[in-house]
Amino acid sequence: MHLFQPEADINLNYLMQNYLTIKKMVGTAKIMAVVKANAYGHGAVSIAHALSDVGVSGFCVALAKEAEELIASDISEPIIHLGRISASSIDLYQSGQVRCSINSVEDINVLEECGSEKAPFIAHLKIDSGMGRLGIKMGNDYSILQKLAESKSIRVEAVYSHFATADENDTEYRDWQLDQFRKVIKLANDILPDTNYFHIANSAGILNFPESHFNMVRPGISLYGVSPMGMPHNKLKPVMKMKAPVILVKKMEAGDSVGYNRLHIARKNETIAILQTGYADGISTDFSNSGGVELNGCIYPIIGKVSMDLIAINCGEDTINEGDEAVIWGGNHENNQLEYISKKYSKIPYEFLTGVSARVKRNFINE
Repeated sequence: MHLFQPEADINLNYLMQNYLTIKKMVGTAKIMAVVKANAYGHGAVSIAHALSDVGVSGFCVALAKEAEELIASDISEPIIHLGRISASSIDLYQSGQVRCSINSVEDINVLEECGSEKAPFIAHLKIDSGMGRLGIKMGNDYSILQKLAESKSIRVEAVYSHFATADENDTEYRDWQLDQFRKVIKLANDILPDTNYFHIANSAGILNFPESHFNMVRPGISLYGVSPMGMPHNKLKPVMKMKAPVILVKKMEAGDSVGYNRLHIARKNETIAILQTGYADGISTDFSNSGGVELNGCIYPIIGKVSMDLIAINCGEDTINEGDEAVIWGGNHENNQLEYISKKYSKIPYEFLTGVSARVKRNFINE
């Protein structure tokens, strides 16, 4: 009996190969794997355990809740919480496993109120070198570093920043940001000489900008085998294969319509297949009358409007059977790779991966 539900194959062997590829690129730099947003839709707990087995140095998360999930699943490596410090989550940092990010003077004040010299908080100081989001602005770096040097309740383990344009061909702003960050490193070495690590390289920085690696890096989407640069990387393997089963094959006559708003009207008699997946699973409505799926080695066009649970494909004159498996992305065909799909719809691959909902069954493969 067929299991009629969308599924995602998560190839842990490919994940580990990608990790080793990145490890070779960055040499001795420590790798802090970014597993926020459920490991970009792949399943944070299983991904973290697989990376732990191959020696990853630690993990990065955006929310305190994400750090708590990893700890509850017996992850023992250090975890960097990239988000703001909340007094309600202060217990999370007291064990020392979770490193908090200092993004403002207020963050320092919260830590000073709750910390002690006997058990100082381990922190990573974030500098806004040009991203314009979280972090201490460059003009305030000296006074903040001085304040931290005087603190008995905070031990600054690392100073870090984030690139705004590392995925662009024009490298001028990226290079300027790196120069800004180097100034902060020099200052930190003078004022906080016990700082252990400096990190700014995201996936794009890791793949294209070796000068930014320093002694710690934060790979995200590259770990999952997708390049942020718009074209597939020849040394990375897509970890996720997003699939949907054929649940019904039916004949349509000329003039029959398919789906909401009758976006597709058959011009001649044709065979269509209905797939059990839709926008509730993360299949964008941009695919309506536009996308395609890989099935039995061929690409078939999606016809009609993507609905919450179903999409339709035109089978032409080919024989398609109930239970056949269609691949939405992550297959073998070039048109099926997320980098090309993203470019087609003027989106970024992150949106597709993180949009895969909880009801999609993850099959973790380690062969």
